[in-house]
Amino acid sequence: MNDQNAYAGSDKDALIESLRAELSVLEKQVGEFNDLRLSIVKVAGKNGVRKLKSKVLTSSDRLNGYHIGEYIRKVLWADVKMMPTKWEKWSENPRSICQRILSAVGVPRQVTKEEYWLGVGATMANDKLCAIRSNVKQTMFRQFKSK
Repeated sequence: MNDQNAYAGSDKDALIESLRAELSVLEKQVGEFNDLRLSIVKVAGKNGVRKLKSKVLTSSDRLNGYHIGEYIRKVLWADVKMMPTKWEKWSENPRSICQRILSAVGVPRQVTKEEYWLGVGATMANDKLCAIRSNVKQTMFRQFKSK
């Protein structure tokens, strides 16, 4: 009976070690993917953002983009219509725009908040701000034209 318990214990140990090895390989792959993704993310302009949304972002990034948009529209836009200069720069200040926006999203564990903001968050926030401003301008233009 002791031989069976010793054999079962060694099987469990072997299984645990193999799972740990597999986990470390998967963590390494996720890290490489995030490094690659964040190196590609540096885009500018609305066409760049469209490509970013369709080809590079993960489903969690898209969900975070939705939350960024909601936060800007419902919370930030009520207080801040014109963004201060260099609002898209990273800051540790909890009252900064980046920290306020990042409080509404979940940053992936493999990426620091700064990397995520500079790679994904600022781009998506800028895209949403441009869309909001464009819609406001279009509404004002329609009102002006109808009078």
